[in-house]
Amino acid sequence: MRTIWETEFEELFKKNYSPLFYNALDWVEDAEAAKDIVSELFSEVWSQYEHLRKEKIESYLFRSVRNRSINYLKHKSVETQYQQSFLEMKEEFIDEDAATHEENLCLIDLVIRNFTPQTRFIFEQCYFEGKKYQEIAELMNISASTVHKHMNKAFATFRKVFAEKKKKETSEG
Repeated sequence: MRTIWETEFEELFKKNYSPLFYNALDWVEDAEAAKDIVSELFSEVWSQYEHLRKEKIESYLFRSVRNRSINYLKHKSVETQYQQSFLEMKEEFIDEDAATHEENLCLIDLVIRNFTPQTRFIFEQCYFEGKKYQEIAELMNISASTVHKHMNKAFATFRKVFAEKKKKETSEG
């Protein structure tokens, strides 16, 4: 037999899922991301439902969707910046002669092989498989912020290695 909480929650879900989805979609312009935002919100609401003030729940839901959408966009912006940074680093090598280009590709490969297994997997999933941080997080059963930290670590390593290489070349040349 269903509890009153389950019945109330089901009614809340049926009444609000669609408007919340379209609200999130207006913000993030990505149907899958909007579904994830709303589904995760309802999952959290369900786990706390008994303790929430029911008379203000709808405003809470819409406020939460807005905040989660903004957080998603911020994260996506950072992710895009990292991808752009990596592409710029790769573009620098395109203008080089074939020998230098090959040397840099080997160095990139060496850096990737020296990442920890988890960082290497995350980096490869992001850049070679084209997966988003959230997809990788779900695949690995970790948080998106953990994926983000591994990507930060990977880029810091690339920056350090190539700064050292450039410094060495400058001092030799």
